[in-house]
Amino acid sequence: MPGKRKVNRTTKSNTQSTAAGSVNSVKKKKGKKRFKVLKAVLLLIIIAFILLSAGALTIVYSYVKEAPEFNSSTLRPSVTSYIFDRNGKEVTRLYDEQNRIEIPLEQIPPHVQKAFIAIEDERFYDHFGIDPLAILRAFVTNLRQRRWAVQGGSTITQQLIKDAFLTPQKTFRRKVQEAWLAVKMERQYSKSEILEMYLNRIPFAHGAYGIEAAANTYFNKSTAELTVAEAALLAGIPRAPNFYSPYLNFEGSLQRQNLVLTKMYKLGYINHRELIEAKEQEIILSEPPSREYPYPYFIDYVLHHELLKILTAMPQYKSREEAYEAIYNMGLKVYTTLDMDAQVITENVLNDESLYPQNVRVDMALMKELLKSKDYDRYPQEVLSEEGILQPQAAAVVANPVTGEILALVGGREYSKKNQDLRFLSRRQPGSSIKPIVTYAPSFEENLLTPGSIIDDAPFIRGTWTPENFDKRFRGLVPVREALVWSLNVPAVRAFERLTPHIGLEYAKRMGLTTIHADDYNLATTLGGMTYGVTPLDMAQAYAVLANQGIKVNLYTVKRIEDRNGSVLYEHRGEPEAVLSQQTAFLITDMLKDVVRRGTAGRLRVGRPVAAKTGTTNDNRDAYLIAYTPDIVVSFWLGHDITKLGTVRGGSGTTITYMNSILSQILKDVPPSDFVRPSGISGPISICSKSGLRPGPFCPPESIVHEIFPTGLVPQETCDLHLELEICSASGLLPGEFCPENEIVKKVFLNRPEFELTDDRWKLGAGRGPEDAELMPPAEYCEVHTRPASRPGGFIVYLLEHPLRAHLQWDYNPDIIEYRVYRGIEGEEELILLQKLPGSITQYLDSSIEAGKAYIYSLVALNLEGVKSAPAEWVLFIPQREEQQEIYDNNRDDQSSEIGPQPPLIINRGKNKKR
Repeated sequence: MPGKRKVNRTTKSNTQSTAAGSVNSVKKKKGKKRFKVLKAVLLLIIIAFILLSAGALTIVYSYVKEAPEFNSSTLRPSVTSYIFDRNGKEVTRLYDEQNRIEIPLEQIPPHVQKAFIAIEDERFYDHFGIDPLAILRAFVTNLRQRRWAVQGGSTITQQLIKDAFLTPQKTFRRKVQEAWLAVKMERQYSKSEILEMYLNRIPFAHGAYGIEAAANTYFNKSTAELTVAEAALLAGIPRAPNFYSPYLNFEGSLQRQNLVLTKMYKLGYINHRELIEAKEQEIILSEPPSREYPYPYFIDYVLHHELLKILTAMPQYKSREEAYEAIYNMGLKVYTTLDMDAQVITENVLNDESLYPQNVRVDMALMKELLKSKDYDRYPQEVLSEEGILQPQAAAVVANPVTGEILALVGGREYSKKNQDLRFLSRRQPGSSIKPIVTYAPSFEENLLTPGSIIDDAPFIRGTWTPENFDKRFRGLVPVREALVWSLNVPAVRAFERLTPHIGLEYAKRMGLTTIHADDYNLATTLGGMTYGVTPLDMAQAYAVLANQGIKVNLYTVKRIEDRNGSVLYEHRGEPEAVLSQQTAFLITDMLKDVVRRGTAGRLRVGRPVAAKTGTTNDNRDAYLIAYTPDIVVSFWLGHDITKLGTVRGGSGTTITYMNSILSQILKDVPPSDFVRPSGISGPISICSKSGLRPGPFCPPESIVHEIFPTGLVPQETCDLHLELEICSASGLLPGEFCPENEIVKKVFLNRPEFELTDDRWKLGAGRGPEDAELMPPAEYCEVHTRPASRPGGFIVYLLEHPLRAHLQWDYNPDIIEYRVYRGIEGEEELILLQKLPGSITQYLDSSIEAGKAYIYSLVALNLEGVKSAPAEWVLFIPQREEQQEIYDNNRDDQSSEIGPQPPLIINRGKNKKR
């Protein structure tokens, strides 16, 4: 029994051992299987990681390869350009979308730099372009928020790269390229250079880019003047400019400012006292910025005309678009000729409504019709109120004639969106203001005229054209000076015809007129009848030649252009051109001074010598006035944009009020000066104002004037037009042979040239001639005294000897009050008066005779009215002495009984003579 148990125990033990072994064997097999699985999983993970890493690296590599090329020039952002006045004072800034003012890091205070570093990149000086800690922090923060855009890890370098080279899209591609380029940038630039570029580039809203523009915009101060509080406020804006702008979200900007200040304190950039002071400082913002610039008419001309023309002529700017890009985005510094005081004065004068003539009410139906016409397209800025009141417009140019600097430009009243026309560039008819430019100055230069030359202001006709003066008068012979002083049209036309339009307009072009058309080569041009007209700017240029002694200096507004680095791109260099002689310029100027002293601009008074010329078009549609001194030339236009609708009441006379105000204010502190008289001018010399020659003995005092001349053209001859003639005072005609002597007077007449009379082709009708035609001598003889007195009766002459004498005898007549005895020698026409005798005398004895001559005696009687008789005449021949006795003897035997008793020793060989 016990053995069995033993056996059984052993068997049981073996069985158990066998079972245990089997179990262990199974476990070992399962462990090995798990290990293999785990090993396989790990291997797959490693393989997957390797594959993912390789893929990621491949993607990263492709992104890097596709990254933009790192170009240093791309890091240079658009920069604000500047306009400066003639004294180098800033006038305005020009920018497209980004107002940026670059300044070096040295001009940015340390506390301003640290404010941006504290809030944007506190380990800026420690990383190599990317900040792993910042990236990890951003990753964790975004993971917690389950949003991938809550917080970024971009460094200052990365932000600079993103703004310069990449788009703002938040993609993995962009982040890879951003990091890659940031690292490259850190290798090429120092931290200071990168920070400087960053602070000059970042946006601050409202068009302000860069710290300097931001300081100007929000605080109206420079970066160097910013306090810690102000710097912290600005440092908080770039994160979200339109959200943190203090103009748009003041409370939000202050919260952001506190965050910046706190960061600065934690980083040790400011101490506790500075922190408290900064938080307590009141933030005072300047007025929100405006894109409008001052002096818009002047600036518009600079930008869109002269500056654009200069830049497009440079090889680096191949188009208008590139030129505008440079103007608004490349930091140009444009130094102009603008005189801000003169500009303000001129703008204020043209904006003064009280100076404008009474407005004109127009037909609204006509106005609406014209709004659809081409005329309105040409002049689109007409000012018209809802009530149909037409508002006149104006334009002015102020320039220095010696330097060519344009000091002021005003293109109209009250610059606005609806009124931006540069009317000083608009072509308008000049009226008589063109006469000195196209006619008189060229005629003087060609030695065809002088101020004392005479032109006939008499009816003039060419074809159907009959020009007349503004007052419809014809003054007759007038000096050139008077013709210009009183702006006479007919003399100007005659002078222009003699000069020829071709020569006159060629001079005008050289003086500065740029709007001359091929159809302007006709006589009407001298009166302002041009195809397109002229511009106020061109008129200023032309008259500047006269003011500058005949030298043309091109008017300009741009003195110098510098690039963003201060290198000079352009500098104006005047090229003076002698268009007229000094003598011509002085003579024309001297006459235009008379226009002010006593002519059409007689109300122009500015307390100094000034020359001026007015001009008014037909129906007063346009009015010009150009005035100048040695220091300044002002061209002024007044009129309407739509010429069909309005007139200028008072014509050019209205413009004088404006000119008085402009000149007196601009020249207020300028000492008066007169125009310098050059050599080669003689006079003043007395001349006759009707002949232009030296006064003759019969020139009346009112016709004698004093004039200056070019030395080589001083008149030497004496006036031959004024002559003295006897006329009968009763008839005013030439005395007839029977006119009483007491009614015959001497009078001075003007023997002027022939002239035409007006006919029906003139508006005022026929029969008009020059006014001085009344001074012409009469051609007819007296028609009042046509019957003579009774001829003396019984007139006979005897020859008496011892001594030799002629005895004259006639009958008594009680109606005769006087006898006149004349004597002449036969064969000679002239008779001399021997004696006047009372009517009671009937004989006369002439003892001044000689033998061997035949004398003619004539006796004329005057009746009680003073009327002369026909002469009674006798011819007396006196023989030689040896013949006298023989004649005496014969004569004694042959004496006629009709004669009656004779005195002794009388020899009579006379005979009656009828003349």
